[in-house]
Amino acid sequence: MSKVLCVGAGHVGLPLALKIWDAGHDVGIVDIDMGKIDAVRAGIMPFVELGCAELLERAAANRRFAALTYQDAAFDEAASGAEFVILTLGTPLGTDYTFRFDQYFDVLQRIVPVLRSGTSVIVRSTVAPHFTRNVVTARIAREREWAPGLDFFPSFCPERLLQGNALADIDQLPEIIGADDPATAERVAGFFRSFGARAGCHIVTTVEAELAKLYLNTYRYALFGLANEFALIAEQYGADVYRILEAANTGYPRGGIPEPGPSRGPCLGKDTATLAFSSTAGLIAHAAIKTNENIVLHIAERLRSAFGTLAGRRIAVLGLAFKSNTDDTRDNLSSPLLNVLDREGALTTIYDPLVPGHTDPAALRGADGVVLMTAHAALRSLGARDIEKLCQRPRGEVYVLDLWNAWPWADHIFGRGTNEDDEDSGYRGVRLASTGSHSTPA
Repeated sequence: MSKVLCVGAGHVGLPLALKIWDAGHDVGIVDIDMGKIDAVRAGIMPFVELGCAELLERAAANRRFAALTYQDAAFDEAASGAEFVILTLGTPLGTDYTFRFDQYFDVLQRIVPVLRSGTSVIVRSTVAPHFTRNVVTARIAREREWAPGLDFFPSFCPERLLQGNALADIDQLPEIIGADDPATAERVAGFFRSFGARAGCHIVTTVEAELAKLYLNTYRYALFGLANEFALIAEQYGADVYRILEAANTGYPRGGIPEPGPSRGPCLGKDTATLAFSSTAGLIAHAAIKTNENIVLHIAERLRSAFGTLAGRRIAVLGLAFKSNTDDTRDNLSSPLLNVLDREGALTTIYDPLVPGHTDPAALRGADGVVLMTAHAALRSLGARDIEKLCQRPRGEVYVLDLWNAWPWADHIFGRGTNEDDEDSGYRGVRLASTGSHSTPA
């Protein structure tokens, strides 16, 4: 078994470290966040991830697992002794819609001088095309005067896990191995097979692996954007998008249109933006961003239509996590919605039963409007009577907007139009029917 150093104890790094440890490897995990490391040392998961709490409880008491900070005396030893170094650092978007690699530059400065010859360095974060080759590989080669594929083995192996199902996905999904030489590909693929990747490994170059990750998330985000556009069109025509999708998808082998709803999160929006702003060919990626994020404006418009003005109205937003049944708030669409409502004078509150700091249902008290933004099971289960009790107002005095088709009793469900939505009923048919005829001037 090998000695492994995982750099980053977040949603990608910690489940991976636990999986590697459980397979019998010696694992060190380091993070700049002392609070997170303290929790890991105590055997407490700092976030929700199925199966990880039990693994961490055992790992924290085992000598083969060590949670470290960069200030710990054991860090240099862990870095210099590691046969595999896995980088799972954050790469947030800057205001120019490009990745910020400050964390990478800081970590490379710390670890490059102490790496042992023969180390495999695995980039696991989502990065821009050619980042692995031009930054990580080039820097190690230059500073240590090492040849890649001979003295060290750099690769890019994208994380493609479903949050909440990371441990199972590590086992079941094929692993993409981005390597620019056969020796690196063989070493890194063998390592991943030692703890997961039961479906095998697919070998490509580093830039092909980088693009594969961006393509997958952009593809999914474009699909979600199309579904949301379909929902808006259905409303425009006074139609029900869910009935339309059921009719279009059921029994049809080329269907599969997803249902609409607020979509972004730490990968979809970021990766799509990266592809859109790093290539002159990213027009569909641009459109996906615009369509998905325009939901926020659509919600505000619906609320404005219901109340006449948002100024002074109390609006309770239900859900701050970016996806259902998690506590992860990164890159959610609830925060942009709150900004839009706040700037129009609304008095906004947040209730999310899974996100610390926002678990008090008293946030709904006195609300004029309620918006379901995240379809947690606990929120889906609420009924009209529950909303009445939580708001402490008669149901008829509270406007309820449901973005997920979870509450059939809501005042408005995203994608379900009414006759009132079809502003020029009958005219469109006449207009469209007449477009094929041409009058001849007398």
